[in-house]
Amino acid sequence: MMNKTEEKRSASFAIIQAAFVFMFLFSLLLGSVIFYDFSNVNLGALAFIIATICSLLLAKNIYEIANNEEKQKEIGKKISDDYINHPPKKLFTEVYDNSPIAYLILDKNGKIVSTNKSAVRLLGRSPVILKDTAFFSCVDTSKTEHLVLIKEKFRNGVVVVDEEIEISRDEGPAWATMSILPFTDSLGNRASLVTLLDITKQKEVDTAKSEFVSLASHQLRTPIAGMRWSAELLLMDEVGTLTKQQRRYVNRLLTNIQRMANLIDDFLQVSRFDLGTRELETEVVDIQKMIDEVVGEQTVLFSSKNLKLEKHFDNSIKEFVTDAKLLRMIITNLYNNAIKYSKNDGEVEISYLREGNDLIFSVRDSGIGIPKSDQPRIFSKVFRASNAMKEVPDGTGLGLYIVKKAVQVLRGRVTFKSTENVGTTFTVVIPVTL
Repeated sequence: MMNKTEEKRSASFAIIQAAFVFMFLFSLLLGSVIFYDFSNVNLGALAFIIATICSLLLAKNIYEIANNEEKQKEIGKKISDDYINHPPKKLFTEVYDNSPIAYLILDKNGKIVSTNKSAVRLLGRSPVILKDTAFFSCVDTSKTEHLVLIKEKFRNGVVVVDEEIEISRDEGPAWATMSILPFTDSLGNRASLVTLLDITKQKEVDTAKSEFVSLASHQLRTPIAGMRWSAELLLMDEVGTLTKQQRRYVNRLLTNIQRMANLIDDFLQVSRFDLGTRELETEVVDIQKMIDEVVGEQTVLFSSKNLKLEKHFDNSIKEFVTDAKLLRMIITNLYNNAIKYSKNDGEVEISYLREGNDLIFSVRDSGIGIPKSDQPRIFSKVFRASNAMKEVPDGTGLGLYIVKKAVQVLRGRVTFKSTENVGTTFTVVIPVTL
């Protein structure tokens, strides 16, 4: 491509050439007018010749214009292709350094090779200190298993996508969603691009919400308990003190008080899970006895729908060590849902068995099932399937969220299979210590 000096020279030469051609043609025309006698010229033939010359000139100009446009398009396309296939290094450097997203380059051992400005701000350390620092030493290790899994993926060159991590720094912890993309540099060495999206403010807002819900739940439990005791004392009065209609009102009041108490307990459990304050409290658990107690608590609702209950228990395991409160929470929510969403005269099945060091617990119902479109979100907080909201309007959408969180604290997993209008089976796998 020509430089600017060459372009100026070419333009000046074109102007001089055009001026010379114009002066020559103008002189020729002027001389013809002065010295030639036009009295005997055929005007029709002259007009034809002039029209032909003008047409040729016009056609030539149109061709040149079209040809120039095509050349310009080709040049533009070539420049565009060159820009895309071989973009300027400066552009990449500018985007990398000034991006609002934190970028880091790690070598194969996980040491920081390069950082951009956002990464320096997020990690709270100077570029000099970060250089050659082990990146994973900047990540909080409060959840050891999570960090071990991320490190293992990194060592094996597996892509990591949107993992939520806590970053340790002097001015206080920060939160980010991290992605790791392995690549090979120009020298053939394995490296990784790390992206960190700062979610500290969102995390602080979520934490404040959870703390408020936890505080409010604690404070509401006392007046709720007082209302329940007062209603129960009314029912304990001598016969005749209350009329049948008044007793019916008090019983309805007790039912709603219990529903409110259950809702407050759900909110409290959710806030504990979200705040990460719920830790394992292990003890010896008799699972068969626990299931029987949960079943007994739901007798009224179970009988009102004329359901049939089937139990299949593995006699090789009865007592084991786990968190009794969390396990009871899981069993209660799954069994209650099975009853709630089962059709009248339907069937509910509870079973558990041992496989190695795992307990496999499942609850099956013959209920309304979960629509396929709703299944990906079924464990989300405050989410209810579309058919569930129609069939059973009264619900919070917290039960399965609590189940999932409780299972995670127990270091297990929960899955389900469901067919709409046929039924659903939830399966929980948790490790046990005998």
